[in-house]
Amino acid sequence: EAALYYARRGWPVLPIYEPDGRGCSCGNPQCSSPAKHPRTRHGVQDATTNEARILSWWTQWPEANIGLATGKASGLLVLDIDPARGGDKSLEELKAKYGQLIETLQCFTGGGGRHLYFLHPQVRIGNKVDFLPGLDVRGDGGYVVAPPSGHISGKIYIWKK
Repeated sequence: EAALYYARRGWPVLPIYEPDGRGCSCGNPQCSSPAKHPRTRHGVQDATTNEARILSWWTQWPEANIGLATGKASGLLVLDIDPARGGDKSLEELKAKYGQLIETLQCFTGGGGRHLYFLHPQVRIGNKVDFLPGLDVRGDGGYVVAPPSGHISGKIYIWKK
């Protein structure tokens, strides 16, 4: 239902491996991105708003996490804040230098961080991990895990109300 809801908003989705109690459902005990990587062959390039395709995927993988494509395709630009890697401090430094952020859609990640969703400015913005400590940006060619997906911590991604 959530994947279809996002698709109806115009946000392309893709199925992501989910946690299975031991780690990632991909079956690789050394998985480097547990419950955060695509189930499809072409990953984010397979993201779609086609309801028939989405129904097919979630029929095949009913427990799959939901990935949301970012960038021009969805109109989304996401700032990923990871406090465990210094993201809160880096965000405060950015705000001190450039001013407060606009009020925007937020979700709490299963790992204790946050995703801040912004409108994509329609100029190419790529993806960058740790552009400052604990801050990642997801733009063109990227994706984020979206609510109500599960995290290997046992928690779920939830929208901030």
